[in-house]
Amino acid sequence: MTDTADEIQIFEIVLSVALALIFARLFGSLIDRLKQPPVIGEIFAGLLLGEFGLGILAGKSVTLFSVPIQLPQLSYTSEAFTFLAELGILFLMFLSGLEINFSDLKKVQKPSFFVAMGGVVAPLLLGTTVSYLLGLSWHIGLAMGLILVATSVGVPVRVLMDLQKLNTEVGLTILGAAVFDDVIGIILFVSVLGVASPMDVTFLGFKILIFFILFLFIGLKIIDKIFDLSEKIHLPKALLSLCLSIFLLYSFFAYQSGIAGITGAFVAGIVIGRAMKSRKVIDDIKTFGYGLFIPLFFVWVGANIDPTIFTTINAIGFTAAIIFVGIIAKIIGCGIGGKLAGMTNRKTLQVGIGMIPRLEMALIIAGAAISQGILIGEIGDQILATTVLLTIVTTLITPSLLRASFK
Repeated sequence: MTDTADEIQIFEIVLSVALALIFARLFGSLIDRLKQPPVIGEIFAGLLLGEFGLGILAGKSVTLFSVPIQLPQLSYTSEAFTFLAELGILFLMFLSGLEINFSDLKKVQKPSFFVAMGGVVAPLLLGTTVSYLLGLSWHIGLAMGLILVATSVGVPVRVLMDLQKLNTEVGLTILGAAVFDDVIGIILFVSVLGVASPMDVTFLGFKILIFFILFLFIGLKIIDKIFDLSEKIHLPKALLSLCLSIFLLYSFFAYQSGIAGITGAFVAGIVIGRAMKSRKVIDDIKTFGYGLFIPLFFVWVGANIDPTIFTTINAIGFTAAIIFVGIIAKIIGCGIGGKLAGMTNRKTLQVGIGMIPRLEMALIIAGAAISQGILIGEIGDQILATTVLLTIVTTLITPSLLRASFK
């Protein structure tokens, strides 16, 4: 009986992946015909397939031509599908690292740092101040400000790659700033809100430093030697297996170091992309990424959108104000940072738009603040709901805004 149940579950996962890919490509193509980023279509596909779309039929019995049919229990937010989706965002960041020129990335260190600082300071100050003016305590307002700090680059990276703008000053600055943003945001969260002791914060900073020393700088020195050794393995696609192994290990150790796994994937792409032999497998990696995992990530994003949340929030004004501040603060903060680094007005606007999206890290910070007792009761529920809406709105508006900014 157990084996039968396991087989059914595997079948349902396989079917959900197949339908996700079909719908993602169908709607992505339709949106592309409308001269909009295909990623919007993939997110919409997830919304349609999710529990507030066709998902309401999951597990139901229907009658077709007088024949009762039991529909499969498909889920696009299940643990198994979420795992595949998370591999998708890792592949996307890995490919972005592979496709950029590391020497060009070093040239934008200054604008990346300034943009990241502006993208941290402005949302933190504005989010905290507006929350306080709307009736929250300074401590809770600070938590809201930190939620607004987190940037998710999955969406803008996908758009920039579609536009072939990733390896430009704007694209490289967004990627570099996102790495700084990630590190600064995590350290601020665990230290400012008292989630960790000063000793723990110091240890976290030390782990992050060790990660970048070991896995970026040393990796750049020895990657060619590792690939030379791999040529002694006379098996089909051995080099591809090695590249994928390094990419996954980097993601794992980045997570263990206290930073996001996507940062590790990005660093792995930079390191592997520097090796000339990696050019032999980049097309294979793109096949894995774009053919399977990356569309699943954006379908998963859409499936996690809960439209009913728009009717359950009492403080609509607070939510609207926070979302507005979250968008404007990134554009203004990153724009000021870009100007201080000498970028043009147009490029600072493009970078600011690229830093708008919030996704996984914002939700993680909100969830951690609730679990630590910083956000409790009705206020905690309201801020969590506001954070979910923030991720939805910023994810949906960024592709069109970013594409328009390059016209």
